[in-house]
Amino acid sequence: MNKEYKSVREIKEHGEAAIGKRIRELVSKESVNSWYVNPKNKGWIGNSIEKDWFGLENNSRPEADFDTLGVELKCAGLKFFKRDGFWAANERLVLNIFDYDEKNKKDFQTSSFLKKSNLIKLVLYKYDPIEYYSFEGKEYPIYPDFIVSDSILFNLYDLMEEDLDIIRNDWELIMNMIREGRADEISEGMTQYLGAVTKGGKKKKNLTSQPFSDKRAHRRAFSLKPSYMKEITRRIVNRQLTSSTTYDSYVIDYPELHEQSFDTQYDTREHIITNPSELHTKTFEEIILNRLKPYHGMNKKILGEEFGVNIPAKNDKASSRLITQKMFNLQNDLEETDEFKKAGIVLKIITVKSNKRKKESKKRLTTEGFKLESDISFIKDICDLEWEDTRVYDYLSTTKFLLFIYEETSKGEIFKGAKFWYMPEEDLVKRVSETWRKKKKILIEGVELTYKPVNNKKGFVVINNLPSNSNNTGVLHIRPSAEKSEYFEGKNSSRLPTPARWKNRPENMENVLTNDYMVKQAFWLNKNYMYQQVKEYFE
Repeated sequence: MNKEYKSVREIKEHGEAAIGKRIRELVSKESVNSWYVNPKNKGWIGNSIEKDWFGLENNSRPEADFDTLGVELKCAGLKFFKRDGFWAANERLVLNIFDYDEKNKKDFQTSSFLKKSNLIKLVLYKYDPIEYYSFEGKEYPIYPDFIVSDSILFNLYDLMEEDLDIIRNDWELIMNMIREGRADEISEGMTQYLGAVTKGGKKKKNLTSQPFSDKRAHRRAFSLKPSYMKEITRRIVNRQLTSSTTYDSYVIDYPELHEQSFDTQYDTREHIITNPSELHTKTFEEIILNRLKPYHGMNKKILGEEFGVNIPAKNDKASSRLITQKMFNLQNDLEETDEFKKAGIVLKIITVKSNKRKKESKKRLTTEGFKLESDISFIKDICDLEWEDTRVYDYLSTTKFLLFIYEETSKGEIFKGAKFWYMPEEDLVKRVSETWRKKKKILIEGVELTYKPVNNKKGFVVINNLPSNSNNTGVLHIRPSAEKSEYFEGKNSSRLPTPARWKNRPENMENVLTNDYMVKQAFWLNKNYMYQQVKEYFE
């Protein structure tokens, strides 16, 4: 039997009473004991707070959790981002599960998504482990010791007009895919703020029917994407975003205030869209790409002169990004704008080699692929996680890239245009996961490291048997990602799950070239694969 709440204010204040308390102080002893029985349960905190603190039975109903008051309950963890210097969420906020048959009959204002999710009681806790619990050979942070730091009423209608318009456009994009019989092609990476995350994993048993196609599609749920939640929770922690005062019953809940307050939410970041009304007639992507059309076909040197950007003859890696910034008349990098931060959009410069070289070749490649998110420890992921739980899967399934495309010619680099791109679901599920599993197998069995004398500063190189870019086939490869090459414990190395198998290692170097560590590695998308993503500009 669910506890009865008489007002939204009562829900709000009960949530605020949890601030500063450890999870174990909010939930029953039985719930705490259940965590120690199964510390792998990711939903334990949310389910326990829902049941024990708020008095609601755990459920997956289409209605809001506090159904008579129209309030949904959600919990989210905060982590400290060292590079940024603030606390924020690093995971998506999962909302309601799709009903493919119901979705195509609704518009945004009458959708079950908006009905269930427009007013959310959001409880935040800090992922700040003090002690760990050993279970089945692994160490788990003790969730019951985490502390609730914030609790607010989060109202979608309190968002900046621009944010809500982008969410509406995302919703329409997903709906149109369903109406076109392409629900099986939906990917979380194709939208800006509102995602469509898979539920129950990518196994056949989790496939379901869709109304306009015989192809079965993955079960999915709407979610606020990780990058968007990072920015929203950052603002909550900084008190820039506070509990809603605009919900329908606010005046009844707070008669002592006499009138309803409509505080405009704000952010101090630079905006790329300065006129939000543009989003009423165009999508976010259309607005961005339209602004770049005047520059199509221009020589990079001419662009540099127009924008006052110096283009060095050698080691030119920064000028293209700076030119991009100037194209949008921005003071800071494009990725630092409010919209790109919230959407987690990554800018990548793609330069395609000319095929009119001394030795003419029909095969075209980009000058290089590009490295994926650099602070991901792929080796650690392989030790601890399955494929769909890894950060590389999460990164590629949720990230959209803005590709700026140049062509090398005898007259210099020519700006061909730009496109938004995300990795197709089929490539991620099949081709990328295959490479990841190959790497996992090699590391679990023991990576092979070969010492090879060469004429360089150190006098040697170390070759490994991880998937490489030697034949440039497939989607991605692996290569070192560190300031220095270290094979001992240090900031540039990762601990191996299984001792390495060395070949030709000098006996006097066993303390430097150890069995337990190797230089950090990163995934790179292959040259040929990236050319396939932009070939329409050249063929």
